[in-house]
Amino acid sequence: MKPKISVIIPACNAQKYISEAIDSVSAASTSIPLEIIVVNDGSTDGTSDIVSSMNAILLEKEKGGAASARNAGLKASSGELIAFLDADDVYAPDALDMMYRTLCGYSADAVFAMTEDFVSPDLSEEERTGLPVRRRPYAGILPGSSLIRRQVFDKIGFFNETLSSGETVEWLMKLNDSGLKTVQMEQTVLNRRIHLTNTGRLHRMQEMQNYAAVLRMRNKKKQK
Repeated sequence: MKPKISVIIPACNAQKYISEAIDSVSAASTSIPLEIIVVNDGSTDGTSDIVSSMNAILLEKEKGGAASARNAGLKASSGELIAFLDADDVYAPDALDMMYRTLCGYSADAVFAMTEDFVSPDLSEEERTGLPVRRRPYAGILPGSSLIRRQVFDKIGFFNETLSSGETVEWLMKLNDSGLKTVQMEQTVLNRRIHLTNTGRLHRMQEMQNYAAVLRMRNKKKQK
């Protein structure tokens, strides 16, 4: 019997796109048991009501940011494999199946795949102007393009909740230093929605400051 995959979706005021994200999880695997956990991170819109009507576990918490939401989802999850999806993104069809096959085929601890941008279809032509959209699939640090064995978190820990952004970069650095086996796939598994309120666009300066702080912490550890 195949192990269960827990898909953790942090959501803050995500009513506009959350149903599409949840639906994409169900289409991302035809053969693996799934557990979908939506962590409502202090939303003030209708996110909770939408999630409650769908095939997902709703976990409520006070607003604390993406790192704390992912950590809360990890603690509540029961799957042997962990996947993450942002509430405004969608999986490609069979995405989880593809990552699972690669994880098993290489006996890896974690696999990472490609991401492709798309402009949200609800935007007007004027709103689309100037949005940063990459025209080709790319490898990167987006949590949604990964599948990770639970024991990886037992070994290297959870996400750093003191960071408002950049927590994924720091965690991946720890994974890289751990000696655990990772595999980079060439297939695209994640469709990243580009819209007017992407976190990276709204909080770009804070994100850059956090990245710099992460690099400083890493350098200090290497010097010890």
